[in-house]
Amino acid sequence: MQNISTEQGESRQGEGQATTESSFEGQQRSAACPTLIESFLPVADIVVNEQIVVMATPEATYAALKRVDFARSPSLLLRAVLALRVAEARRARRRLRLAPLPAPARVSLQNVEDYGQIRLAEREGSEIVVGAIARPMNAESMYVRRSAAEFKAFDCPGHVKFAASYVVTPHGQRRTMLSYEVRLRATDTRTRRQLFFWDALTSPLMMVVTRRALRYAAKVIERQCAAPAYRQAM
Repeated sequence: MQNISTEQGESRQGEGQATTESSFEGQQRSAACPTLIESFLPVADIVVNEQIVVMATPEATYAALKRVDFARSPSLLLRAVLALRVAEARRARRRLRLAPLPAPARVSLQNVEDYGQIRLAEREGSEIVVGAIARPMNAESMYVRRSAAEFKAFDCPGHVKFAASYVVTPHGQRRTMLSYEVRLRATDTRTRRQLFFWDALTSPLMMVVTRRALRYAAKVIERQCAAPAYRQAM
């Protein structure tokens, strides 16, 4: 893992199977074609980018991506991390007297609200952005209902704003570049120190988890697009 200090904070890019971009190249791409996430969190303390090539068209990739259930990944590490997340969500929802999550629980872009996230924006066929606002180590605080406009304007001290986007772009004939970006920003100096502390402890693990999630999504998408029923529909 490489840590690069930028004007926006800390930007991390991974190495390995997932194709990644440098911070400078990412800024060039963003300037040429601004993504939706930039309108919601233009300045961030931590930025993480991962990319992977999917052997399917952008249209098929985007449609299949929204149905991927990450909780069914064969990766024991990814499933373990998501199981902790699901357990935390179950406790938070129980304390708030919200409806319990189904069993087994799904973790996909179709039910982000179940985990306290906000569906911020979508550019159909190319990008989807989700976000959350929370106090550190307080899962219940994520379940305050907020609109996309309220997320953008929120700046109360003691919170961390999180935004994540999936972007699909053409990458040659019947191939797609699937990009995943995460941005985090603390709303005050004290919370920012906490954010950097926890990031220093967990970032190596979370980088591995992020790559495995992205690779799993690519495999599911390619498998679905190779199915006979999908080919006949095409």
